[in-house]
Amino acid sequence: MKIHALTVHAIPAALMLGLAAIAQAQSLDIKPGLWKKTVKMETGGRTVLDSTVDACLTADDLDLQKTATKLAQAPSCKVLQQDLSPKKLKVVLQCKGLLAESTTEVRSRDSVVVTATMKPADGSAETHTTEQWTFLKADCVK
Repeated sequence: MKIHALTVHAIPAALMLGLAAIAQAQSLDIKPGLWKKTVKMETGGRTVLDSTVDACLTADDLDLQKTATKLAQAPSCKVLQQDLSPKKLKVVLQCKGLLAESTTEVRSRDSVVVTATMKPADGSAETHTTEQWTFLKADCVK
């Protein structure tokens, strides 16, 4: 089974939004606003994505209840694990044909690192993602 490209890109994004929401609810020291996200994704030892984008995390994005509801409604996915501490979060999702594990480390109020591994159930190549998030400003206008 080959992982659909949209799934490979959507799961880390959903994990980060989920983790951002968990972070706010648990009083992790991160700021809402405009962030720069540098993403590197590798599958089977090959880089399949290496880019930097701006992302806006609003107070609504950081709401745990709303994000938990979104994750619970994700088609073919179930949250297996959510370990929370003031500086580190770990989430494991079991999706149809895929196990996704993500760890978020808050380095400071302005810096977050997210690592994720997506393991296909069919034993094909794993996908590893590393995201470096850097806070730019409170206003999301670029």
